[in-house]
Amino acid sequence: MDLNLVRELIDLVSRSPIGELQIERDGFRVRIAKQAPPPGSLPQPAPVFGAPAASGASPAAATIPRHSIRAPLTGVFYRSAGEGEPPLVSVGDVVEEGQKIGVLEAMKTFNVVEADRAGRIVEVAFEDHAAVQSGDVLFVLEEAG
Repeated sequence: MDLNLVRELIDLVSRSPIGELQIERDGFRVRIAKQAPPPGSLPQPAPVFGAPAASGASPAAATIPRHSIRAPLTGVFYRSAGEGEPPLVSVGDVVEEGQKIGVLEAMKTFNVVEADRAGRIVEVAFEDHAAVQSGDVLFVLEEAG
């Protein structure tokens, strides 16, 4: 197996949210896994000053339901329909159920990722050309009311 390929895979795993990648090529198998941080070393959220206390919150102030759109299979995620084209959707875009919002390439086959409900895109979890695993969250929607 080419050492440059292994270096590229290590770089890919380190930059992506996936925790582990295993690949087999020409009879060689490589497994790359991130080390879990030691307990207690995760950053703690900073306190928010000037925000109203939870006890004084109005019951009418409800949160907007959010929905995750997940990768249906393992592959390479593309935000656009083709090389050099703009992303299909961006944060803030309103999408309809069934709208094409991404592409996954698996075994040289391109698979359309569609919105499974209407809403507004509030997060795009992966950059273009990222390796994703089946079940990874690709997009987060605020559901249309």
